[in-house]
Order: sequence, then C-alpha cells, then structure tokens
Amino acid sequence: MPILTNTHDLPDDPRRGAVWSIAEPDRQLDTNVIRLPAGDAIQAHVGAEVDTLVHVLRGGGTLVTEAGEQPLRPGDIAFLPRRTLRGFLAGEDGLEYLTVHRRRQSLQIQSGPSTMSS
Repeated sequence: MPILTNTHDLPDDPRRGAVWSIAEPDRQLDTNVIRLPAGDAIQAHVGAEVDTLVHVLRGGGTLVTEAGEQPLRPGDIAFLPRRTLRGFLAGEDGLEYLTVHRRRQSLQIQSGPSTMSS
C-alpha cells in the first residue's frame, strides 16, 4: 500500500525520539518521525554517511549547523549533507519532524568458509 501513515493521526505521545519509522523490509530509504518535547534537544553532532532531508511537521525550534542557528517552523524543509554538523532544539511547543535518507547498510555477521574437514 503506498500510504504508510498520516502524520496528523500520530498519537500525541509526549515521549522523546522516533514515534514512527518505515518498516518495509526491502526499501532503499529510511524515514522516521522524530519528536522532541518542549525545551528538549539533540546535541550538535556530525551526521552519518548519508544526506538527510528534514521536514518540520509540528511545533518549532532551532536547527544548529556549521553555518549557525536557524529557526524551524512547520512546513520548513532542510537538507543536511552527509558528515555535517547538525543539532536540534525544541521550542515551547515541542518539535516534530520527518527525516528521509538513503538506507544505511546494517552490520551483518556472515559465516566464513568452513574449516572443518569431513
């Protein structure tokens, strides 16, 4: 089914973190809805090896990048290139945003060639 969720229908859960993630196993993209309560933050850090698109859904706050601080409001879309500094600070109404990026390959344990003789 092409419609995965409706962000307006997500429960008003006060918890911090990913409140929705894409679950289709054979996808090429990862996407999450991230929620930060009022005044909460994700400290500035260098992002992973993937470019990330951020779309602000609700609330507002501040995006911290190498270029400085930028206000965030519903409807804003930001592009965060891979391996760049990014951090988020939720405003008085909290902050909820959607992230979309290429799926990162998870580490998988693979068995090597067998050394047992028969």
